[in-house]
Amino acid sequence: MVTLAEFGERNAVKELMRVFDRGYSPGLGDDCGIIPFGDQYLLLTTDVVNEKTHFPKGTTPYDMGWYSVAVNLSDVAAMGGYPLAFIAALTLPRTTDLSFLREVARGMDACTKQYGVAVYGGDTKEGDSISIAGVALGRVSKDRILLRKGSKVGDIIAVTGEIGRGGWAAETIRKTGSNKEAIETLLHPDPRLEEGRLLSETGAVTACMDTSDGLASTLYQMREQNATGFEVEQGKLPFYPKLRTLPAPDMTRLAIYHGGDYELVVTIKPEQFEEVKAALAKHNAHLTAIGHVTKDRDCVLVTDRGREQIADRGWEHFRAVPL
Repeated sequence: MVTLAEFGERNAVKELMRVFDRGYSPGLGDDCGIIPFGDQYLLLTTDVVNEKTHFPKGTTPYDMGWYSVAVNLSDVAAMGGYPLAFIAALTLPRTTDLSFLREVARGMDACTKQYGVAVYGGDTKEGDSISIAGVALGRVSKDRILLRKGSKVGDIIAVTGEIGRGGWAAETIRKTGSNKEAIETLLHPDPRLEEGRLLSETGAVTACMDTSDGLASTLYQMREQNATGFEVEQGKLPFYPKLRTLPAPDMTRLAIYHGGDYELVVTIKPEQFEEVKAALAKHNAHLTAIGHVTKDRDCVLVTDRGREQIADRGWEHFRAVPL
């Protein structure tokens, strides 16, 4: 008998893909499911959040609602898509106060409004604990879809925004037990929908994925789709400012290995990187080059001490310790 605790989420997903894969193109293995629809692809994604794994002490029902939407929209962003709709299925104990349900709905509604979609329905069921299964639908032109596969040797590795927000928030919560600012930082991520669309429109991006599980995990999952490796320069990483208050080893560890940032990691044709960066800057969106794609199938961090192996770890359900 092999338990999921031993196997881990990523291996569990691979097992499921072996069952469901029917050999169509683009197939399984990206941030969203991909359905051909004329000259477009429909994008379909789902993400489940629950009180044990995702919601630290002090989380409000409004936070829960917002987070359940944002994490799904981030998957649409990673494909360069336009969001179309959101639905949700809630499992709640029968003793739940009606005001709690209203606040969850308010959080969902606020997030969908901010990103130009709406809640189109869902389901409610009784259960022993709080769980929200969100589903987001999006669209993208077939010739502009962003996939995890496509990196070429010499491509620039870049990341939107800053990394380490989730790590700083989680570390602060662990140390304090509950912290309103940290909880809001952790549970109100900004899905990079505009950045994803802008990156898609340039035609210069060769691969893309969001960093929900951490930078290291993202790089390794992208490596599985490409016959390449990645070399990242520590000095170029755009650290979340509050992370810089921590000792350097903790700062790097939380930025690279902790999930919850929901930024986009992309590989870009080197001759077009400055053009792509400028296109995002016109919309007050930030893109930082952090390294390049290599022919060796390895993930390396270059520091002032030399070259270090990036470990294949990050947030992974069934293995990670909840907050």
